[in-house]
Amino acid sequence: MIFSIYIINKAGGLVYNKDYSEGLSKLTSNEYLVLAGTFHGVHAITSKISPVPGSSGIEMLETDTFRIHCFQTLTGTKFLLVADPQQPSIDLIMKKIYETYSDYTVKNPFQNPEMPIRSEQFDVHLLKLVKSFNGLVVNNSNPYNVGSNAGTNVSLQSQSNVSSLPPTLPNIASSGQGLGF
Repeated sequence: MIFSIYIINKAGGLVYNKDYSEGLSKLTSNEYLVLAGTFHGVHAITSKISPVPGSSGIEMLETDTFRIHCFQTLTGTKFLLVADPQQPSIDLIMKKIYETYSDYTVKNPFQNPEMPIRSEQFDVHLLKLVKSFNGLVVNNSNPYNVGSNAGTNVSLQSQSNVSSLPPTLPNIASSGQGLGF
């Protein structure tokens, strides 16, 4: 099950976020921004301290109840996918998310890559994609207790090179929460 998608620009700003499980604890707009900035910073630090030359940072953060998968494009945009630890086909999901992002935001002449994504077509196509990987139904329950204190065991995995599979992430602006400007 896919729980959430986030897109972070190259400067560490959250340009899109979307939760797909109603059982998740709701965060405020500021908490989403802090989450994006914190992940961006940790990603940058892990790329510097990695013992593997050429590492680009965290690829996956794993707990008992969910995993956060990260894909970074060559332009520095990061796509975060929060999913069930047993979710199959993560690489395919990330590729499809990136394709959707490319089709509905990158190719949009009115979309600045550093600004929040405000595209109804992107939202609609991303929702269809998530539903297809979630079994055609967006689950309204939270069987994995995501958002609680459960699952405190965390492990990190670093990516040693840039993957060819691109991912994307949902939007604060289209969630109606706004960015405060």
